[in-house]
Amino acid sequence: MAKARRGRGEGAVYYVEARGEWCASISFGVDPQTRKRVRRTLYGRSKKEVQQRLSDLRHRTGAELANRHSPTIREFIEGWLEREVKPNRRATTYRSYEGVVRLHVLPFIGSVRVNIATPSDIERCVAIVRERTGASMAAKTRTLLHRVFQRAVALEITARNPVAAVEAPTHEKAPMQFLDAEQVRALLDAARGDRLEALAVVLVTTGLRVGETLALRWCDVDTARRTIRVERTAQESIGAIVFTAPKTKAGTRTVALGALAVGALRRRRTLAEREGFAAPGDLIFPTLAGTAQRKSNLHRRWWHPLLEKAALPRIRLHDLRHSAASLSLAAGTNARVVSERLGHADPSLTQRVYQHTVDSLHRADAEAVDALLSPKRRPR
Repeated sequence: MAKARRGRGEGAVYYVEARGEWCASISFGVDPQTRKRVRRTLYGRSKKEVQQRLSDLRHRTGAELANRHSPTIREFIEGWLEREVKPNRRATTYRSYEGVVRLHVLPFIGSVRVNIATPSDIERCVAIVRERTGASMAAKTRTLLHRVFQRAVALEITARNPVAAVEAPTHEKAPMQFLDAEQVRALLDAARGDRLEALAVVLVTTGLRVGETLALRWCDVDTARRTIRVERTAQESIGAIVFTAPKTKAGTRTVALGALAVGALRRRRTLAEREGFAAPGDLIFPTLAGTAQRKSNLHRRWWHPLLEKAALPRIRLHDLRHSAASLSLAAGTNARVVSERLGHADPSLTQRVYQHTVDSLHRADAEAVDALLSPKRRPR
């Protein structure tokens, strides 16, 4: 076998006298999966022919190897959930992400490799989710995929985020539900004397989240100073109740109590002493066994029957938070103060969420100014 000297940049191209052909050989390094060197060899009648075929082979095989080494969407997302989401985010966040991935992503595009996923792949997935479950879940799926591919870009697994080219599904949010002042009075009348009367009173007068309220201990309440200290929240995680810190710094706060809440909490304290759950570290609103309440049980066994007793529409227990915020704004409380009581990190969020109440206050203000400036009628 005779081998001619290669020209600069030609690669391993040489003439094989025994075959009467030109030969081109190229190595693509070691395959990380098989741990074997990947080498390709080809032959042709002329040097120009094998150089052209060598160039084509280099691009084609390089792309194939890159695709082979790129993880599938299933492999990448499952690893991302376990390595990054599970240890760093709340258990409820992990469960939410895992559910979206398992039900709405992997069945449709799980086998697609990350670095060759296209906007049409994402668009197809989102369209299927929208058809099956609605626009809201489709939007959540797109948002999660955008976050996943942003991470893949950061890790240099792919050069671009295909989700960026896919428009987010539009959907109308369900109208916010809340009780007006008259309905709140009916609710509190129906709750009077109930074991968990103070739970309803605290929720509707302070605007605390349900999880924050269910995590309260007697050491968090100061009835003399009329305050509640919010330092944790209760969350259900894989069949158990866990107590975690609030999501943001604004969530850790001291909330002032009104006379209604103080009176209800004192009555609750008297009952807790008889039940044997009045120690500083005991929960204020436990089950009869002294354990943390599950929201699902609370809705079914206490909240829904209470609404029926008060002849009120069936709303969520969380909607008492909306009711509290709306009542505070309607009473003329500054939006920033309401935001601090609610534990919102951004006061503008309060104004956006409760824009309906803010708009009515603006109208009332305009009418008050009109009344002030209107000429007074002379008595006849």
